[in-house]
Amino acid sequence: MPGAMEDILRELLRLRSVNFETSNKEIPDSSFKPIGLATAVPDFGINSRRTLIWHAPPGILPITKSELERFKMDAPDDFHLILSERPTHSDCDLIDETKLQIVSPNELSLWMGSAILSGELHAFAVREDSDDAESNAILMYSNEAENRVLSSKIDIESWAASRGIEGFSSSPMLLEARLWSVSGDLQGPNCSIEKAEWKILEDPWCQRLSIIGGSETMQKTPKIRSIAPPYENWLSEDRLKIEISKIVEERRRGDSGEMSISGTVRSMLLEKWVLDMQMALIEQYRIFIPGWLINLESDKILHGRNGRLYDLVSLE
Repeated sequence: MPGAMEDILRELLRLRSVNFETSNKEIPDSSFKPIGLATAVPDFGINSRRTLIWHAPPGILPITKSELERFKMDAPDDFHLILSERPTHSDCDLIDETKLQIVSPNELSLWMGSAILSGELHAFAVREDSDDAESNAILMYSNEAENRVLSSKIDIESWAASRGIEGFSSSPMLLEARLWSVSGDLQGPNCSIEKAEWKILEDPWCQRLSIIGGSETMQKTPKIRSIAPPYENWLSEDRLKIEISKIVEERRRGDSGEMSISGTVRSMLLEKWVLDMQMALIEQYRIFIPGWLINLESDKILHGRNGRLYDLVSLE
């Protein structure tokens, strides 16, 4: 199903590349299928050059140097990235990498696999009696209309100026996080109960929870690169429940206390109101935090909410 594969690649490139545009302009007598055009594809080390992207569907024979030479003669005079499901012949080791780059089948599968793990692609098994005998799985991209991005709390130019940093390149990106919708009963003294609900951000980059206020604005997710944190940064289910219980707990001034000279009651104690975790409804949503990929001495991720830098190398 080459056509379906090419659609999947386009949707993933909309998330993982910069300024991606679809292209359907084929090269006569070439087996490479057009995918689109981007100004950068950071996942494959292409950071700032106009790049035409192609798909090499599965085939019996490997890609040869002569096939590539014929392709370059008819293709536009740009840099070309070929996402290949075919292996390459050993004579391709001598190709001019300033004009063309091939992503091997193994590299392509790892790239798409990382997108499945991050939730950017969803995989569904195909029934054994399916008419499609070419594949055991269908990849579906996630519905980005359901995802939202929080507003940034820093301005990158002001951030750089305050630190005396200049002369670096940057590109916007999204940092994956989770939004927890929590509703349930707050239990107070004397069997008092109040219904309540919260929106809680789990930020795995700084590994903390925070309550999102009602005035917090969220925008539809733009089509730019996103990145997931190390898996171990996410809270376990047990730890999550403990941390949610802590963050929503309230201390209120009670009505009991000592009688003042004026005859009014002056509270001396703070009463604890805690969430009934056993009856609470907790739902998870995918959300993104704005950020930037910046190049200082090495590639760094600038967090758009807390202004901290994180190493990109440790995430790849």
